Amino acid sequence: MIRITDGDLLHVYGSQGMGGDYSVRLEVQMKDVVDGETLQKAVENTSKRYPYLSLQMKKNETELYYEENPAPVVLLNTDRQITLAAEETNFHVWAVCFKDDRIFLDIYHGIADGTGMYMVFSTLLYYYCEGRYGIQDHTGIRTLEDEIRPEESADPVDLFPEMDPSKIPAPSLPEAFSIINDGGARSDGKAYINDVKIPEAEFVRFCQEYEASPGTMLSLLMTRAIHSIHPQTERPFNSSYVYNGRPMLGAPETHHNCVGTNVFQFSDKMKKMPFDLQATAYRGMTFMQSDAERVKQSMAVTAARSRMVLKMAPTVEAKCGAYAQMLMGGIRYFTYMVSYVGKWKYASVEPYILEFWTHVPKANPFLTELAAVNGILFLSIQQGFEGNDYLNAFFDQLKEHGIPYELTRTKENDTAHFLKM
Repeated sequence: MIRITDGDLLHVYGSQGMGGDYSVRLEVQMKDVVDGETLQKAVENTSKRYPYLSLQMKKNETELYYEENPAPVVLLNTDRQITLAAEETNFHVWAVCFKDDRIFLDIYHGIADGTGMYMVFSTLLYYYCEGRYGIQDHTGIRTLEDEIRPEESADPVDLFPEMDPSKIPAPSLPEAFSIINDGGARSDGKAYINDVKIPEAEFVRFCQEYEASPGTMLSLLMTRAIHSIHPQTERPFNSSYVYNGRPMLGAPETHHNCVGTNVFQFSDKMKKMPFDLQATAYRGMTFMQSDAERVKQSMAVTAARSRMVLKMAPTVEAKCGAYAQMLMGGIRYFTYMVSYVGKWKYASVEPYILEFWTHVPKANPFLTELAAVNGILFLSIQQGFEGNDYLNAFFDQLKEHGIPYELTRTKENDTAHFLKM
């Protein structure tokens, strides 16, 4: 029996309780049609390099847990939605698909965050490009030549000391403006993804002009887009900017969920500011909330609350229900979300990638995932409502600042299903 670590508890039990599919699809378009035989060997090498991810989820009356899964990790020649933790994927928590010139990594978000997924994907793409194109440079990429270190599978959140969460004041963040509940957008229960390309140099130059990071600037532009549609609202526009907590926790090797969120509150005072002062305010909020000690304290409190739920809920069903309430509670406090793992760091693989898309679970009715490779920013803008009003308002923000863009496709969310336990 392999226990669910403290950093993953909320993601695993919460997603099971919500009944939603909690997986991520990383998709790359390669420069040539994919060779299935070469990719099969890459999958085999990657699974050997990450033996601690060869898992099958199980449950008993009181808890969910993992067991080692000796079956091969599956490669499927399809671009359809697959089902993880099911027979078609040998009950694994990750699998690989391919179709024409595209490679897809489908992986369970309960076992890894974006940074952890990038680690696996870089290994997979390295071994594929090694076999297909003969590349040899694996700088920064984990391969079978490297020692598999305990730090890779250890969860730093497990190391936080015990504390009594009842003595910790609850956060006072007000409920945020909801595009669906307050804005009147119509939801049909589906999630739609708009994949957008932006030249990286153009956007970075714009960010540097206002001393902003791409993720922070994207958050501000999205806020302004929503505000342009709803200039008079009683509820505040709050945005969640997801950050990687590994640097603050001193745990760069782990694959587990080590994420937190910066909260950007677009106050009435800020709405009246010119753009440059809004950018300054967002930069200040980023600086204050990214302080290492503040991040560690915040994550320690979250861990304490999560442990308390685990102890108090006696059955699997009770645990799933309690964590689902916690996960759903977060949605009420944010109008939208932005997440950016960071620029692709693996130079030897980069020349063979034409596109890189990140499709994620329905964690918020309006969210954007950002990836950067080969001089292009790839924005996957997901919305849980119909219509193009908010997307077009965002495009208007880009036009206002002279930033070119290309909407490449709109489709329903294609992330993998995950078998309910």
